[in-house]
This record gives sequence, structure tokens and C-alpha cells, in this order.
Amino acid sequence: MKKYSRALIIFTLGLLTILLLLKVGNIDISMDTLRRIDPIFLGLAILVHYSGFVMRGWRWQNVLRGMGHRVSYRYATTLLVSGWFASALLPARLGDVLRASLLKRDHGVPLSHGFGSVASERALDILAILLLAAVAAVWALPGRTPPWVWQTLGGGMMLIVALAVVLIAAPQLEGFFLRLLPWKMYRRAVRFGFELLASIRQLGKNPQLLLAVAGQSIYIWLCDVFLMYFVILSLGITIPVSIAAFTGMTVDLAAAVPIIPGALGQVEGTALGVLSLFQIHTDQSSLIILLNRFISYWTFIIVSGAVAYFFGFSQAFKSNDLQMTNDE
Repeated sequence: MKKYSRALIIFTLGLLTILLLLKVGNIDISMDTLRRIDPIFLGLAILVHYSGFVMRGWRWQNVLRGMGHRVSYRYATTLLVSGWFASALLPARLGDVLRASLLKRDHGVPLSHGFGSVASERALDILAILLLAAVAAVWALPGRTPPWVWQTLGGGMMLIVALAVVLIAAPQLEGFFLRLLPWKMYRRAVRFGFELLASIRQLGKNPQLLLAVAGQSIYIWLCDVFLMYFVILSLGITIPVSIAAFTGMTVDLAAAVPIIPGALGQVEGTALGVLSLFQIHTDQSSLIILLNRFISYWTFIIVSGAVAYFFGFSQAFKSNDLQMTNDE
């Protein structure tokens, strides 16, 4: 019973969030409301959302190839989707840990390289979101972009610059940190950390591949833009793409560090606030968010859960798969 408690909590919080949106937007879920939804645009929203995960699998395969590890596209995509399913229900993006563990078990990829590939994905995601958010902010709100938007973008860019400095300086710093303390566990942790950084630097040695995965990252996050746009169009609301782009990217920035799995509450609250900037009525914005989250979170839990089940992802929970001690 204990293993189902976390999922029950997540679904309870999700249900409360949905009920709150229904109350705030004064939405009546009836046949009249459902008839308002254009199935063609809704179908396009679903298609564009899941195409992003098709691209994510290809990107991760390329990242691993850049680090010297070859896995099939099918394996990379299935494992990635399974990891996202775990992260949707578990805290601290535990799905990434399980991904690296299965990658080590199935293909002998060192954990440091597995985590390095995930870290590379995150860095590429942040860069893509920051770039698209900056363009969308200028495009959607010319001359009147809220200061907090630029502050958030500036903070993200500082984080990227700091990461770049660490990557460049890492080879010279390893010896210094190893000499600080004589403890065996400390030295193993230091070596693991620098192996992780070395795996990320390895990707940078192939500019053509790096450019390809950067382009794939832009596509992945454009999928969030057009998911929002097609959902809005499905409700018969006509708005510029720039507003959908600004809303989608602002929500993604707010959910970059989820407080609870699925960023439940964070996404909904941010989206309500941003859509209100463009004088979209609360009833409309609430319905937009409900449809968006239905596609991006609730249907995805079902789809990714099925993938994880058939992939046998639960095996990664075995203690021997999560141990780092055999990585060296």
C-alpha cells in the first residue's frame, strides 16, 4: 500500500488544482463546453506535444553518441519516456537517476556519463527556453515587458555562464580538490564529479553534433509554444503566436525547478497570471490551462506509464542498480 501513497497524493493534488481552476474560471463542464472545442486544433496540439518526445529521444541518443556511447533510437526514447514518467510522480527528478542506472546496467555506460548526458540535456533546455522566452517577451510585449521577466532571464544566463566557466576550468581544478582531504569517499566523489564534467566537455569537442542537438532543443521547446497556441485556437480564441510563445516559455521557466512532481500549482498559477496580462478572461484562461495540462501532464502519465510498464522500468528501483560503487 505504501508504494501507491505518493501517486495518490499527486493525483489528489492534481484533482484539487483542477477543481480550483473550475471554480476560479466558473467553468461548467457540460456538452456545450465540450462542443466549443475544435477537434482538429486539439488533435494538432496532441500531435505537436508528443512529437517533442520523439525529438527528445533522438537528441539524447545524439548526446550519448557525442560522449562515445551508441544506443539505439528505440532504447533511448523508451528509457527517456520511462524516466519522465518516474519524475512526474517522484520528487527531485528521480527518474533521471533511474535512467542513468538502467543505462549503466544495459549498456555499461558509467554513471558519471549517464548523469553527464542528463546534465547536458538540462543545460540545452535552459538555453533554448531562455532564448525563446527573450524573443517572445520582445515580440509579445514590445517596450512593456515586466522587469521580472528580464531578471529571470538574466539569472538564467548567469547560471549558464557559471557552468561554462566550471567546464573550462575543471581539468586544472581536479588535482587541487583531490589534495584537500585524504578521505577515500571524498576522493571518489571528487573523481566522479570531474568525470561527469569531462563527459559534458566531450560533447563540446564535436561542434557539428553540438549544433544539431542545440537545434533539436529549440524544436522541443517550440512544441510547448504550439501546444499552447493550438489549445487556444481549439477554443475559438484568436491570438497572435507571440502571446502563446510568451505564455508557454514563462510557464516553462516557472516550472524549471518543480516544488512538487509535475509542478502542480506552479504551472497553473503562472499561466493564469500571464494570460491575464493579455486581457484573456479568467473563464477562458482556466479552460486553456485545463486542456493544456490534460494533454501535457495527465495523458502523458498514462502514455509514459504504459511505456515504463512494458519497458520494465521498475527494475531500476532495485538497490543494486542504484549503487555507484561499481562505477569506477
